[in-house]
Amino acid sequence: MLRYTVVRSFLPRLTLTLALAGWAACTTREPVPEDDASGETTDDDPGDQPTAPGAMFSSCTDSSQCDPQEFCVFPADETGYCTSACAAPLDTSACDPAPGDQPLACFDIGLADGRVVCAIDCASDECPRGMRCEAVTTASGDALICF
Repeated sequence: MLRYTVVRSFLPRLTLTLALAGWAACTTREPVPEDDASGETTDDDPGDQPTAPGAMFSSCTDSSQCDPQEFCVFPADETGYCTSACAAPLDTSACDPAPGDQPLACFDIGLADGRVVCAIDCASDECPRGMRCEAVTTASGDALICF
């Protein structure tokens, strides 16, 4: 008798569940836009890494590939990007704009004269296509920079 009672009380719930599942399967759904890490909807295009030789943020392995830019900034044994010095330690006005709408940063690479270089900050935005976000440690602290 106990077995019958358990089955009997389970069947109405099962029927209701199947009916609700059938109704939900027949409804239409709108696609949900993907969210970024902050939880906000984003339609931002990260842009593409410049390909012209010597363009700011174009790929390089040596500073000789970056004329008219001054520097090729890269992690050891990896490709980097062409760049120039910032106008001042926190002033990116001398930097070309990023390929997307990423924020720019001034990156301390340990130059003897104290200058810092233009960089793309990837702490809150993705890097342009063709670049990768890497964690770096500098004299001024930790940062996430596109290379």
